[in-house]
Amino acid sequence: MKKLLAVLTVILAQLPAIAQNPPGMDMEIKQFEDQKVESTIEYYGDLPSRITKVVTASDNSMTDLLIRNAIEEGWTLSPYEFCTYGEFDKLKTDTSYYFLMRVDKMHRKGSDPAIEYLCFLKGNEEAGEDLSAMPELIALPLFPENGNSGRIFSYIPAYVNIIQNYLQKIYEGKLYPSKNGRIHLGRMDRSGIRTILLNEDDMAYRPAMQRFEKIFGGKAKAVPQDSIDAAMDNAAGQTLVSLVVAPETGSYGSPCWKILISADTYELYYFKKHKITPKKGPGFLKSDLRRISRMLKSE
Repeated sequence: MKKLLAVLTVILAQLPAIAQNPPGMDMEIKQFEDQKVESTIEYYGDLPSRITKVVTASDNSMTDLLIRNAIEEGWTLSPYEFCTYGEFDKLKTDTSYYFLMRVDKMHRKGSDPAIEYLCFLKGNEEAGEDLSAMPELIALPLFPENGNSGRIFSYIPAYVNIIQNYLQKIYEGKLYPSKNGRIHLGRMDRSGIRTILLNEDDMAYRPAMQRFEKIFGGKAKAVPQDSIDAAMDNAAGQTLVSLVVAPETGSYGSPCWKILISADTYELYYFKKHKITPKKGPGFLKSDLRRISRMLKSE
């Protein structure tokens, strides 16, 4: 009986600590244990001093040109250099480098339609053809293969800012990066949000106008993409804009990413994924609208 009481006492003493760990944290802590480090600061403490290689293609695509421009105008976390994919192949095993690059195969099964991501990776001695051995600190979806890549152009400066801010939190030890680029959103200041601009084509669930007004208390509008591009270009204050990245309807089992970004500060406010099914098409679902509504009401 005394032994049983002693065991129960130990278990009960551990419960508060267990409750404080967010879902998935055990996996991430295990990752760092595997790397024989004690914290993100120890593992990624060299971020500001190491060169970030920004990998771009030689075809001068508009996406790459915009990424280059966004880096030149706003990257301050670390020194950086631009390089080609051929140079990347030679350097990816060098642990003294970090890499910012477009990748299309790290988050899908072989049968899934390709979605291209903007990823931030760390060099690894065992990096192979699929890059799976390279630690991936963050990955943001850009566009589906053979999809409308032009829509992402207005968001690229925001993407670079989001990545840089996220890496800063990792370096400071405020966040544990997931081994597969999964993003953890912290608490954000929502008191200043005045307007949410949702692309008309981003809504898988389309409530009646009266219901739409009620859900968001008049703070959200369904608008064409031109209005969102204008808000991004003009850095509209206190405004969130939507983005959906997904294959077209019918690509069942494929991921659909739903995103809200502030047009002026380029912060990531909402980032959710669901699998496309016959009942859940690409776009914001009813459950997303409810979550966003609760987010606004929690000011």
